[in-house]
Amino acid sequence: MRPEQLESGVRTFQTSIQSTKETEGYWVALEKSYFYPESGGQPADCGTLNDQPVLDVQIEEGIVWHQLAAPITGEVTGIVDDAVRMDHAAQHTAQHVISAILQDEAQIKTLSFRTGSEVSTLDIETPEWTALQQEQLERRLRHVIEQGLPITATEYDEAEVLQLPLRKTPQVEGRIRVVQIGTLDYSACGGTHLDSTAQLELILFTGVERIRGNIRLSYVAKERAYRLVQAERQALREAAQALSIKPVQIIEAVHALQDEQKRLAKQIEQTEGQLVTLELINALQQHEGLLVIEHEQEEIRLSERLAKAIQEANRTGVVFNATTTKLLMSGNGELHLGKFAKAHVQSFNGRGGGNAIQAQAQFTNRDDAMAYVDRLREEYQS
Repeated sequence: MRPEQLESGVRTFQTSIQSTKETEGYWVALEKSYFYPESGGQPADCGTLNDQPVLDVQIEEGIVWHQLAAPITGEVTGIVDDAVRMDHAAQHTAQHVISAILQDEAQIKTLSFRTGSEVSTLDIETPEWTALQQEQLERRLRHVIEQGLPITATEYDEAEVLQLPLRKTPQVEGRIRVVQIGTLDYSACGGTHLDSTAQLELILFTGVERIRGNIRLSYVAKERAYRLVQAERQALREAAQALSIKPVQIIEAVHALQDEQKRLAKQIEQTEGQLVTLELINALQQHEGLLVIEHEQEEIRLSERLAKAIQEANRTGVVFNATTTKLLMSGNGELHLGKFAKAHVQSFNGRGGGNAIQAQAQFTNRDDAMAYVDRLREEYQS
């Protein structure tokens, strides 16, 4: 086992440089390192070497390399960031516990695991995940945490390992490190872990999603879980204060706001329909031939509705939306708008296309759009 595996409590150490290399930065290998290198879904440790931040830690052919911004020489003082180490150990330990419970109680295998900067994810081999399964898992997790099961790491010969009730067959040969959590879990693993399940304190699930036919669970453990609780409670308090209600009334208030939003959306849609009708009537009364309408501040949605109304009125016209510099064209088939756009829009620094009765084009400015409209009017009147 490596030094950080044998003496997991070491945070400050003295050593010397064994070798160096330059590959997208400066890298040093030490005579003895207590930094955990990125591996198995667990991020690398953070910390310093001679007060210089360690940017990354990777292992290649058994050698642990530390990335730095500038080269160092001579004797080295290494300091492993305890907060980061404990955080990663907590997320990793939580993964072991969750995976063991799922396999023991539901015969659901773990496919992959990753500790992210905010949440950790666990991909499990099952096509669906129910609220009942979630409740049962959370209940069992609380029990395991309360039990305070001891967590140990022991190195065995390959023959000895095969006698253990491992959750997964190891992919390595020779001496194999096995992490044991009471009698709950035996896993071949090189990562960092807590000393007891009681140190997990709290595990919260933050999301469930379907990934390639299986399920991905997102979670946080220990300090991350407490920070999430605090953040969500603060957000709940602020939301309740903004609505002048009690926090327990949030759901009721949200439902009321959703109903009001639907009512207002329907009212807006009806009002927009009336505006479009009036604008179309006015345009039909004032213009013959090609209808040309400009919207200076209207949302593109309203312009699109007007263009559709022009087509339904069996007329040909354009609506220019100044906010988006987009020209919407609709017609009755007398002039193939899509072919015209394809033939001419680039000449006016625009791009677009469409079919016989509907087309649109994007321009860099109004002048180019209006010049295109003039050319379209000439074609339409000819």
